[in-house]
Amino acid sequence: KAEIFGPVLQVMRVESMEQAMQLIDEHEYGNGTCIFTRDGEAARYFSDNIQVGMVGINVPLPVPVSYHSFGGWKRSLVWRPSRIRT
Repeated sequence: KAEIFGPVLQVMRVESMEQAMQLIDEHEYGNGTCIFTRDGEAARYFSDNIQVGMVGINVPLPVPVSYHSFGGWKRSLVWRPSRIRT
């Protein structure tokens, strides 16, 4: 089993913010996720507390921007320890 990269979009409707966050937090990968909401406070809470590398608010894909790091959490980490010999 491997992480998928490419344009892939999975949409799920959930009953609550807690259910959405639990589904995401329990997944083994954590590259990025999105939330669609009209509630700015809910969007901030989601963004600040979800365990992923990138969060999109009211956009279909989280897009990396130059002033934020690009990478993920859990098994989605981009950076690995360097093995450079000196």
